[in-house]
Amino acid sequence: MVKIPYAESNGHLTVEVQLNYAADVFLVDSINYRRYTSGQRFEYFGGHYTRSPVRISVQGSGRWYLIVNGGGQYKYRFY
Repeated sequence: MVKIPYAESNGHLTVEVQLNYAADVFLVDSINYRRYTSGQRFEYFGGHYTRSPVRISVQGSGRWYLIVNGGGQYKYRFY
């Protein structure tokens, strides 16, 4: 099973992702992460990126998950 990176937020969170190749990069909250993993329709912040680095910022408390589809290996940091 692939380990999905996540971070806890007090209200504002940004992630920076360094991609090797184009990829779909999403930040999702806990509810939408469960929808994503069960194959349901889910809401997200992000999209398809062809340039790096990718920066996505969100507002909202709680746990946020980083999903990267495609793009091979990547590096990330939350702040």
